[in-house]
Amino acid sequence: MRRSPVRILTVLLLITLVGCASIPAQLQLISASVEQDKTTHHADCLFPATAALSVRTSQPALNPQHIAVLNWNAYKGQRTNWTQDFRLLSDAQDLILLQEALLNKALQASLQDQQLHWTLNHSFLYGEHETGVLTAARVSPLSSCGLRTTEPIIRTPKTTLVQTYPVEGQLAQLMVANIHGINFSLGTEIYTQQLTALREILERHHGPIILAGDFNNWSEERTAVLQTMTHQLQLAAIPYFNHNRTRVFGHTIDHIYYRGLEVISHQSIDVNSSDHNPMLVLFRINPALLTLIQQ
Repeated sequence: MRRSPVRILTVLLLITLVGCASIPAQLQLISASVEQDKTTHHADCLFPATAALSVRTSQPALNPQHIAVLNWNAYKGQRTNWTQDFRLLSDAQDLILLQEALLNKALQASLQDQQLHWTLNHSFLYGEHETGVLTAARVSPLSSCGLRTTEPIIRTPKTTLVQTYPVEGQLAQLMVANIHGINFSLGTEIYTQQLTALREILERHHGPIILAGDFNNWSEERTAVLQTMTHQLQLAAIPYFNHNRTRVFGHTIDHIYYRGLEVISHQSIDVNSSDHNPMLVLFRINPALLTLIQQ
């Protein structure tokens, strides 16, 4: 059964009332790599205007002809078959973007087994485990930062994670943003503030961009706010015709947007291991599009 906002509100209110949701006092990024154990640090999004360009680096980089992406709201991995589905779906992906990721032993083991570099922007403790948006990749990010916005009614944060990655043979880095949109608010003021804060980061980047997540754009008004932002950033949407993406009140809420890339293939898969269906997209860098962006 798909969750409705009413059901989500009820569940999260109960979590808050019984004191199970412990919220960090300030933004926390938790990360680990193949070479380094889990660490916690603080990194607000203060990229300089020149962050899009870098010198060529000798570290492993993404293949510009094959950038495979998984986007999925994991529903905190609460369903018994989630770990198995995640391992199957993530096995061939270069970038993995999760919302409602629960940093339990099973998820950490799967990330470690696949030798992934990962970062989680911590929203709150769910039981004894951190939860939030998590991005994992086959290569280490060059930079990482986070944003968080407090839900005005239930007072738990929704988080956003922004990272840059090296691309083979390219001076321009790939910027990847992973967002879980504000869900419960009267009107669109807080929702607009969340997307505006992200837009101000992305608009300073002059290279390719992938923006993905659970945007919670479950109304006409919210969808209009989202479309305004993506239009301002010249981001394209995946050209879905028939798909299995999750809908709330008739609106599709999971999206992958992009700029400076071409879509080779895409699909959304119907699963019962989460209340959201995963999205898979294969991209390649388009040099001609990058030239237009950087002019």
